[in-house]
Amino acid sequence: MLSDDELKGKSVLIADDEEYIRRHIAKGLRSRGLTVYEAGSGDEVLDMVSEKPHAIIMDVQMPGQDGLEVARLLKEKEDTASIPLILLSARAQESDIELGYAMGADHYLAKPVTFSQILGALREAIHE
Repeated sequence: MLSDDELKGKSVLIADDEEYIRRHIAKGLRSRGLTVYEAGSGDEVLDMVSEKPHAIIMDVQMPGQDGLEVARLLKEKEDTASIPLILLSARAQESDIELGYAMGADHYLAKPVTFSQILGALREAIHE
């Protein structure tokens, strides 16, 4: 697992249609020295992934293409398949979690989720 010092300089794309959630996560990550990109939809993720972030934190339920569809698309493309993907969702049934992993998630966190849970998953995902 990476320390805060090892996270400095890494980049993360945060995708959530709820701005206050994006901003909360972004603020915490920026305070640890990460570069943060923000997207409000799955379509924006697909447009912004060319920035080659070290990881993507993405909500499952978003307008347009949802997080599951975007995860599948990212994992199908050779140039984005290796980007670690952390999915966030209010859907916490075992079948929902299994589907998230089947679509390419490296980590699946059920909302409500704490910043420390997100940070822990991010440290693991980037380290893997």
